[in-house]
Amino acid sequence: MLASSPSSSSSSISSSPPLRRPRRRRRLVERRRRTTTTPTVRASAADEIVTILKYFSAGGIGCFVSHCLSVPLDVVKTKAQLNPEDSKLSAWKLAQKIVREEGATTLARGLGATFFGYLVQGGCKYGGFETFKHFSGGSGGHANIAQLLLAATVAESIGSFALVPFERARVKIVESEAYAREKSLPTAVGEELDAFLNDIGESLVPVYLKMIPYTAVQLVSYDVLVNGFVKRTLGVYGVEEGNGELFFALRLMSAIIAGVLATVASQPGDTIMTRRYCKDDEGEKEECEEVFDDDNNAFLGLFVGLRQRIPMTVLIVVTQLITVDFVKDSLGV
Repeated sequence: MLASSPSSSSSSISSSPPLRRPRRRRRLVERRRRTTTTPTVRASAADEIVTILKYFSAGGIGCFVSHCLSVPLDVVKTKAQLNPEDSKLSAWKLAQKIVREEGATTLARGLGATFFGYLVQGGCKYGGFETFKHFSGGSGGHANIAQLLLAATVAESIGSFALVPFERARVKIVESEAYAREKSLPTAVGEELDAFLNDIGESLVPVYLKMIPYTAVQLVSYDVLVNGFVKRTLGVYGVEEGNGELFFALRLMSAIIAGVLATVASQPGDTIMTRRYCKDDEGEKEECEEVFDDDNNAFLGLFVGLRQRIPMTVLIVVTQLITVDFVKDSLGV
């Protein structure tokens, strides 16, 4: 009995720890999982936010650079739309007429409104497009055409909403030298913002008629061409994506095609928007819209200024897409 008691006591002592150690280990494992997974989730969410901000930055830079470079052509196009007689002239001849009659500085009217307006609009446009494309169909070109169109439409709807006051001010600055002299940019944009909010429905329709077809056709056609035609061609010739003159040439060609298609698709909306915002007085507005008086010419009247607008828009789209791609590559997205 004396010999058995130590063995029994030792067995009881040795048997008790295994019941406690697994519980401690489980607690430690759970704590480690909590401490390791939570920062990873937070880091991935932070990375996504940073990526979206980079897309917004690239879009804003690309849009204000491209639109500011084309301001003289935009002035020529706007003059052609406001004066039907001028629409018969080529862009070069009309520019010469403007310089001769109003001075060379006229070709720079609306530069400030263009800069700030498209800085905001471009950020929403490209940042929103990449974000909605990611959530609707995945990044890297995996979204189908319907999803791309939806992403572009939603993104441009937000961007155009922010653009309206600046675009209204720009058209009036270009149309009237007196208005351009009397109104500072903050005053003009502030007044147009108040007018926009007081009549938001009627103000948004002309801009949406122009900008949504413009952005949808531009972004979707370029995305499809780059992810389809360009990459397949590079694969045939064995050229790595992002390297070589062939890649740049094909991307440039895709941007030109996207620019032409976007110009034609958005021309009716551009004409309606320009004539809608050009005058304050109702009598002057009717005079400004005289091209629609003849029902037989109403449809063709929607394409007034197309010849003058094509070189401007192609310049904008090509500069914009190449600049945005360059900034995205520089930012690592």
